[in-house]
Amino acid sequence: MPLAPPDFRQRTRFVIKLGRALHDCGSTSERIERHLTNVTSMLGLKGSFLVSPTTFTCAFWEDDELDQFVHIERVEPADYNLGRLWEIDHLVESMELGKTKFADGLDELKRLSESPPCYSLPVDAFSWLLTGGCFATLLSANPFNAIVSALISVLIFLVVRQTSRHPSWKQVATIIGAMAAGLLASGIAAAGLPSNPPLVVLSSIIIFIPGLALTVSLTEISAGHLISGCSRLVDAVMTLLKLFFGAVSGIALTRLYFDAVPQIFGSMGSLSEMPSWRVWPALIGLALSLGVGLNIPRRRVSWGILAVFIAFTSATLGERWFGMYAGVFLGALAVGLYSNLFSRLTRGPGSVLLIYGVIVLVPGSKVYSILNHWVSGETILPSQSGSTALMAFVSLTAGLLFSNAFLPARKSL
Repeated sequence: MPLAPPDFRQRTRFVIKLGRALHDCGSTSERIERHLTNVTSMLGLKGSFLVSPTTFTCAFWEDDELDQFVHIERVEPADYNLGRLWEIDHLVESMELGKTKFADGLDELKRLSESPPCYSLPVDAFSWLLTGGCFATLLSANPFNAIVSALISVLIFLVVRQTSRHPSWKQVATIIGAMAAGLLASGIAAAGLPSNPPLVVLSSIIIFIPGLALTVSLTEISAGHLISGCSRLVDAVMTLLKLFFGAVSGIALTRLYFDAVPQIFGSMGSLSEMPSWRVWPALIGLALSLGVGLNIPRRRVSWGILAVFIAFTSATLGERWFGMYAGVFLGALAVGLYSNLFSRLTRGPGSVLLIYGVIVLVPGSKVYSILNHWVSGETILPSQSGSTALMAFVSLTAGLLFSNAFLPARKSL
């Protein structure tokens, strides 16, 4: 029986608002399209969707596919808000099971879309400090690298937050942050502190490195979502180039006045290197900081920490036994299986834990290290070629694809 026009419009409005909310949470285009298709069918409608980082197109009908209601709008690329994504998924699940009425679901979706972050500004700033310091600890046993990276990360947080308030400066906030990192890291080293400037720069701006965006873009291209995948790929490459320009500019400015930098740390003695077990506390700190950055509620952060440990341990063991490519593949495969199993057992959104785990594999840092090595001749990580970085991304993408083949997720999110 056909729906009355008011009911039809009310249901299509809900689906459109749901799609906007999922996009604002940073969900991938593939998952948004699949989820909206399922929700549309649940509401007794038929629909077709085309979602990309900058466009949102919906078509709805009841019986005649040629008699459609079409909604088209331009949207802005969004940051990740996985905590809100989790709550929205729980709402749709509750509506599907009949626990929440449709009218109440409309009000709840509006409330969730406008909900504030789970964490305060000081906690957010502390998460940046943890991210820079813990990542530097993973890469180096030198405690000065971790200390300097942590402090510069907080300063970058303040700079980026201030510049992002102004639309004319928002587009160059990434460049300014990378430039500040290069300037401060090189200046502190020139002042006599025994730190590694390229590694400190990388650790300080690691939160900007679009490793996840590059991985998602290749995964979407592999799945046939060419428009969204290519858009994300171009955006990720442009972000890398902005970071590269800003970091190199900051290092160059310091070198211009290198001799004029006072040796205020010249008499400071060196600290003993951190032990090898430093990796595990650093991994916990990195996982906690990711939870804050991704807006994961406190009661659910433990699931994300487990995803980080699974990804890192699998990748480390795989690299030790079979080589780097196999390590990346096994890390992605393990965290993909874990997220899909979590989705099956708890009916929660597996994509949240998948994103959480994949970020730790940090393929983007490999690409940045290659760009830095080509121009400055300095080494952040062992020298790698472009083909090495490409194969790392391919291995990561293959691991995610095989995880879905071995253990398909029962949920679209």
